[in-house]
Amino acid sequence: MPSDSAVSSIPELSRRRVLVGVGGAVGLGTLGSIAVGATAPTALPDVLTDEATKHYPTPPEVTDHWRPTVTEAHARDVVETFETTHERADERWARIDEDRFGSGGSGWLEDARSELDAGNYHEALFAATYGLQFAAIDLGKARAKQGDADIPALAERAIDVRERATAVVDALAPYRVDDPGTDLAWYRRIEQEAVGGAWRATWSTVEETANGVDDDDGPRRTQFDPGGVGDLTEGVVLGDVAVSNAERFHDHLIERLSEDATAYESHLDFVVEDFRSVLADAPDRETVLERHDVRSTDDYGPDEFAHSRLARWCYDAPYVNPWTNEIDTDAKALIAVALAQGVVDHRAHQFAIDKLVVDESTEGFDSGHVLAEKRRARNTYQNVIGDDPDPLLTRQAARAIEDLQVATVDLDHTDGDWTPWKERLDAYLYALLGRAKLHHHPDVYQQFVNWP
Repeated sequence: MPSDSAVSSIPELSRRRVLVGVGGAVGLGTLGSIAVGATAPTALPDVLTDEATKHYPTPPEVTDHWRPTVTEAHARDVVETFETTHERADERWARIDEDRFGSGGSGWLEDARSELDAGNYHEALFAATYGLQFAAIDLGKARAKQGDADIPALAERAIDVRERATAVVDALAPYRVDDPGTDLAWYRRIEQEAVGGAWRATWSTVEETANGVDDDDGPRRTQFDPGGVGDLTEGVVLGDVAVSNAERFHDHLIERLSEDATAYESHLDFVVEDFRSVLADAPDRETVLERHDVRSTDDYGPDEFAHSRLARWCYDAPYVNPWTNEIDTDAKALIAVALAQGVVDHRAHQFAIDKLVVDESTEGFDSGHVLAEKRRARNTYQNVIGDDPDPLLTRQAARAIEDLQVATVDLDHTDGDWTPWKERLDAYLYALLGRAKLHHHPDVYQQFVNWP
């Protein structure tokens, strides 16, 4: 297989012509057919195939296929919340004799206003929500520095946010649907916003944020840490926005459902139990590593590197989002999709192991394999997802799609122990695992949409 050093043996003129030819192919979007398929993975030197991995077509973002409706009023409310929070933080910091770190998200505020004026309501909501975190932190810090941190008020707001989160999720039963492939995506997003909002609107203990100090004019008083108050304020403000999103999305869903929509709750219960039974027999990461004799050392080769990555990616994370434990309710659509992803990860692991192009004898790694695997993964994506997929399928397969998007070779990131062959093999494994997941997603997805 050609190495990096082998490239220098190519005559300069010939090499230049090859680079120009490949560059033109990239511009025309035809590099995949030139570098992959008609030729073996090792037919081109790594210097060319490394670059080609950055230009090979990747799937669009999941949100390009479907997003829940965001109205002008919805986006405007959040932008105005951002504006008000930012203004209050500015007013307080102007009276504090201390340098302020950052600008409270002023750049995001400009973006949010611009997107709102342009009628891009999803983008306005995103910009306002992202920037609001900085404004809320700044406001909380300023209040603490001025001795005006009202922790009981924050606690009351947090309790309200969590109660609203519980209420909106409880109101989803019996999960009525007209079109499971679309309506269950709505339910999942509603639960994601509600549960995430409840998770944000909490803290460990107020005591961790407070310190007692002596007051010359009176009894010992409490002084709150500015950073802690900033974090508490951010959590409550963003939690409120997330739960408000959930409430608005729920209103939209109710409006679009017909009067004879089917109650789907019992089917979701059945799907959840079925997925749990599958995962009950799944091994943990340590068992998988032992099965493939992967040693915990820094000098392992491609075979151990590949098995270590696949085991960690498929078995290291919990299958159910821990947020679901934060409110006293059962977010069934969110749990079901999380479990479905866990089942797919479990099954995809063996698929990836069977398709691996490395073994104990492998030394180094040719990035031509990355291109070949990206081609196979793209074909699988087109067969499974296509141009007009069900919204729920895109949410279930979101991580697989992300795997294909990041499967590129970037040698600028190689340093020390992260050698070029590891960067190339890492990209290959992302593409391989993305394809493996996509291979299994359809069967798992059918359990959602096929009423027994």
